[in-house]
Amino acid sequence: MNPRLASISPSMIREINGKKRATSIDLGLGEPTLRPAMEPLQRALDWVREHGSPYSPNAGLDALREAVARHHAYPGLDDASQVGITVGSQEALSVAILSLCDPTKDEVLVVEPAYPLYAKLCELFGVRVRAVALDAADAFAPSADKVLAALSPSTRVLVIASPSNPTGRVWPATELRQLADGLAARGGAPTYIVSDEVYRELYFTAAPPASPAAFWPHTVVVGSISKSCALTGLRIGWFIAPRAAAPQLHKAHQFLVSSTNTFGQRAAIELFSRPELMTAQRLEYLPRLDMMESILYERAVAHVPIDGAFYCFARLEGPLAHDSLRFCLALLDQHDVVTIPGIAFGAEGWARLSFVGDRDQIGEGARRFAAFCGKPSIVRTR
Repeated sequence: MNPRLASISPSMIREINGKKRATSIDLGLGEPTLRPAMEPLQRALDWVREHGSPYSPNAGLDALREAVARHHAYPGLDDASQVGITVGSQEALSVAILSLCDPTKDEVLVVEPAYPLYAKLCELFGVRVRAVALDAADAFAPSADKVLAALSPSTRVLVIASPSNPTGRVWPATELRQLADGLAARGGAPTYIVSDEVYRELYFTAAPPASPAAFWPHTVVVGSISKSCALTGLRIGWFIAPRAAAPQLHKAHQFLVSSTNTFGQRAAIELFSRPELMTAQRLEYLPRLDMMESILYERAVAHVPIDGAFYCFARLEGPLAHDSLRFCLALLDQHDVVTIPGIAFGAEGWARLSFVGDRDQIGEGARRFAAFCGKPSIVRTR
């Protein structure tokens, strides 16, 4: 047995999800329940009917790589040769960390609260990983100053997500510019930013989220169609890497995966041919967001401003407030509501509530959550 693998704890998100019952209100996993647009899938099926389902080139179908580069259009990351099509964003994150870090000397810095996979991948690959925590008292607002102060001489990769899972916060362009300026001032070998942008199309701010790639040339962008298009099971993701790094990421992808499934890539090509489909489901989440927030506001449950994604990060109250795992397990056991403990993301005293399901279920789940926090009655209006 591999002792490194044995020492890594399994996913707490999946562990909690595995305990839900048929009757449970699911505010946990965060898997879209909306139905995907069917025309791109049908067109992909028509293509397979005529051509079969052969291997694609290792890096992905040329038309899809071109579409991804065109869709993001980030300076210096706008050529199809810099794009690799992966088995979901998880593989893209894997090849980025595997390719950019020398385990004998480099470290990865993760901005928390964060999706727990980032640190677990580092542990799996034997790369040192540290976390820098955003300030809960400031509602986990992104802070370039805090991140720059946490860098060390051996920091090779900085991982950020915008919109964030679990907080839903978006990095403002001003903070990203300040972050890029600070990285440039360090000199020496560049620190890469791995920018997880899988929720890029699901934003509730006035303008789409900015990317660090717009300000820092040493950025690897990770994306997918899983969340924005409700196609999690299709497993189509990608990376876009700077020219100097792209060949290494392609090589790592080649060793891990012969190629990504052809049917899924054909469907993604069709999706990109109609750009409006990439953001269409964003509007479907607005009434769900409003339902979640209105109840939490009415019950005076503190939560982080939701800039994007489909998560609400809420502060716990009551006897179990300082043990988020016990809180969430008790909430599930006693009130049949699935939520994810904040400790899974590096933030004790909080819980992640997703709003991907039926509005009535979201509302009832939020009310039960508020009641379990000791706030069963309306104390103020929004």
